[in-house]
Amino acid sequence: MVKAFLKDRLLLILIYILNLASILLFFYLNVPADTEFFYPVSIGLFLLLVYLVMDWLRFYPANSAVAQQLRNQDVEFHAYTEEQKAFKKLLSKTVGEYSQKYTELKEQNKERLYFLSHWMHHLKTPVSVIELIINNEEKTEALEKIHQENKRLYTSIEQGLTMIRMDSFENDFELKAVDLLSTLRKLVNARKREWIYTSIFPSIEFEEEQAIIITDSKWIEILIDQIISNAIKYSGVKEGSKKLVFQIDRKDEHICLSIVDQGVGIPDYDLERVFHPFFTGENGRKFPNSTGIGLYLSKKIAGKLGAAIEIQSKQGEGTTVQIKWLAGKSH
Repeated sequence: MVKAFLKDRLLLILIYILNLASILLFFYLNVPADTEFFYPVSIGLFLLLVYLVMDWLRFYPANSAVAQQLRNQDVEFHAYTEEQKAFKKLLSKTVGEYSQKYTELKEQNKERLYFLSHWMHHLKTPVSVIELIINNEEKTEALEKIHQENKRLYTSIEQGLTMIRMDSFENDFELKAVDLLSTLRKLVNARKREWIYTSIFPSIEFEEEQAIIITDSKWIEILIDQIISNAIKYSGVKEGSKKLVFQIDRKDEHICLSIVDQGVGIPDYDLERVFHPFFTGENGRKFPNSTGIGLYLSKKIAGKLGAAIEIQSKQGEGTTVQIKWLAGKSH
């Protein structure tokens, strides 16, 4: 900060010294016999030093406060010079205008999300009605295809609602002990018809009776369901029977869940970007129903829950998604 202070006043210091030298030269030319230079130079430099010290005492507090605020520290800015006062007024005006604009945009966005959320909730009604009609009709291949498309529509609506809810995640979050094994069984049972239709055989591999993790029960279901939905989407297109394995392992103080599918896999050059929003990569060009939302939501939810998520894949062989949580105490 001293360097910046002296740099801003370098021109003033040079002009002052030049002025002092000019005065001494003038008196020397008028009175050649007088060769006393040390005393007037000392007085002049002393007065310059006094001025710089006084100016520093006004410069340092304000600029120190600015530097601390730039480091995100909560420090009040006090203005001492007229220049600092003008800067403070300009800053206050800019912050005020920005805050007002931010509040307006926030309210507009809140209103849009509100209407979008209600609209998507209304969409769920006809989807549920279609589901009831299908369940009450005699099973045919055409109805089964309609059922699958209706399921895809329901999944897309749920993904949209999940993205909206992410903005208020903290208001809908309850951390507690959850049995991962029970959660997996619930999610697997909810998709019985899909397993049959896509010829996928799910299995859970875990030798213990419980796998307790510290998380939110609702959001963890959404997280895992997104990955299951992806696994079904890219496994179902392959002919013949496939497996979808849920492997639970204990590693030190953590519990790891590996979801292993036998789908089409992901090319190596796409792996680094699969968690990016709306990224579909090469598979997206082959399968039009790819949205690039599922893994993005999974990553976002995992981050909110304090879980680590990784993905490994080999094209043509399948994909493994691993999630790691902090283990809790069994009941």
